[in-house]
Amino acid sequence: MKKLLLLILFSATFTFSVKMKAQQSARDISSSVQKSDDGVLQAFPNPAKDFIILKSKDSNLKIKTVTFYSILGVQVAQYNINMNSAQINLDKLRPGKYLMKYVMSDDTQKVTQIIKQ
Repeated sequence: MKKLLLLILFSATFTFSVKMKAQQSARDISSSVQKSDDGVLQAFPNPAKDFIILKSKDSNLKIKTVTFYSILGVQVAQYNINMNSAQINLDKLRPGKYLMKYVMSDDTQKVTQIIKQ
């Protein structure tokens, strides 16, 4: 009887452990490629390796400028876009966290965090 109880307990623990690992793997996959979406602009992939794609959510608005700042607030790069979408090469940036400030054609200004791998 003890052996049967131990077997049931072991199999329940093993099943629980496998389910937890599967849920963690699913979370890791879904969070590996994220979009930064603040309702005005989409920026992806984030984290980015070589480039980042920016898209205006409103087809009537253009992205005027994009400026990258270090976490300390030092400006490290600026781009004039003047289009609804763009692909920005991140070769000027070293790996780390950056604040990306963008200005839209209606003078909306927002800041979002970008991670460069």
